[in-house]
Amino acid sequence: MHVDLVKDIIAREFGKTKQKKLRNEKEEYESCFYKTDKGKYGIPVRAFMGSILDAAVSLNIAKTQIKRAIRIIGDVYELKYKKINKRADVTKRSGRTSSPNIAYRPEFVGWSCEMYIEFDENQITADQIINLVNQAGFTSGVGDWRPSAPKTPGNHGMFEVCK
Repeated sequence: MHVDLVKDIIAREFGKTKQKKLRNEKEEYESCFYKTDKGKYGIPVRAFMGSILDAAVSLNIAKTQIKRAIRIIGDVYELKYKKINKRADVTKRSGRTSSPNIAYRPEFVGWSCEMYIEFDENQITADQIINLVNQAGFTSGVGDWRPSAPKTPGNHGMFEVCK
């Protein structure tokens, strides 16, 4: 059934049926990427900070305490990865009908990045930060289909401290 549903949606979205405006699959896919200043694929620092703040709540730590104690330095971290899979996922549109839709997304396989954190030693220790980041990577994650995704939680975007 999934294959037929995908074919029907693609036919509707890309002009096999009557439609006012055709979608451009390549443009939609390319618009999903974040890029560094050097044009490399990356992930926004705000995604990691959001994940860390969510993890703080699960560890009974006030978000304001974390906001005062740590700073994640940078804008977009460059991703290192083994390969990229181009995904075509069936999603639901918002609104009254919630009709099925196709979302084109990249899936980074075997990804990693370097994170730079400054912290106030008077408020938090390096070991506490490592614990918090590991908790964030396990319970929240980053990107689409992460463990804390609001509608469809998954197991993508999970991370842990390596060094």
